[in-house]
Amino acid sequence: MKTSRQHFFPFIATLCVAAALLVPSVVHSQSVIEEAIQAYGQKNVEGYIQPVADLFAANVNSGFYHSAAIPKTGFHMSLDIIGMAAPISDDQKTYTATTPPGFNPVSFQTATIFGGKGTTVAHGTSAGLTYRGSDGIINSTIFPAAVPQLTIGSLYGTEAVIRFIAVPKMDQIPSLSLWGVGARHSISQYIPGAPIDIAAGFFYNKFKWGDIFDFNGLSFGAEASKSFSILTLHAGINFESSTLKISYTSTDPVAPGSVELNLAGKRKVSFTAGLGLTLGFFQLFGNANFGSVNNFTAGIGFGG
Repeated sequence: MKTSRQHFFPFIATLCVAAALLVPSVVHSQSVIEEAIQAYGQKNVEGYIQPVADLFAANVNSGFYHSAAIPKTGFHMSLDIIGMAAPISDDQKTYTATTPPGFNPVSFQTATIFGGKGTTVAHGTSAGLTYRGSDGIINSTIFPAAVPQLTIGSLYGTEAVIRFIAVPKMDQIPSLSLWGVGARHSISQYIPGAPIDIAAGFFYNKFKWGDIFDFNGLSFGAEASKSFSILTLHAGINFESSTLKISYTSTDPVAPGSVELNLAGKRKVSFTAGLGLTLGFFQLFGNANFGSVNNFTAGIGFGG
């Protein structure tokens, strides 16, 4: 039997909302989070937190650009603060869990981390003995994230993109880090008189929290944009891959021992459409990203 996991989700919110925006927030201790994760065996932990891998990957693999215009030469630098939000769908609130031997049925629908109350299943022969799936721990319609991003260029129509967050270990709170690198290259510079700006790029993100969570995400694609005075319209296609690796020692009496699990993000291709406003030194921008997992990004930029 498992209990409600009320302290697992805040590490995600802490990572991308608090740490990324560099403001203080409540972080739960390592022992509380480890206890929540370690109570699961490998079979049921996968379905319970797969939605986190899907939504986190969609958010982190987006927001890299809001214009395809890259000058061929000349120095420029900008700092963006980017917020992301992925809607949580109904099918991400339940999953099929497996019961221990002797319980009936052998599998049942119960709550994921985003669901409601866990489902209770009775034992096949022992009256009064039950097995209960864990409750969901977050009641929300969106999964948020945020990250700072630095863009530096240009050399032969190429610019670099950098993301970085680092929070050192404090008392029982484990260290966490998120960093990303990427590059974009102007394609329209090879097309004289091109009516729109075209660029291509690739981006890599890595997130590590203590010894339990290790995320790797890769995105590459092409984008196009068109500027009208202070307004810029942009669109693009992105190909994505991601893996959330989880390593821990399970204390589940049914399935104790070491657990190493690699959860692949669901979204493989996404289409982006959005707009931006340039107001002198400042830029405001937003876009929608459509695929097997949808998400939205918006932010403010400083520089040019």
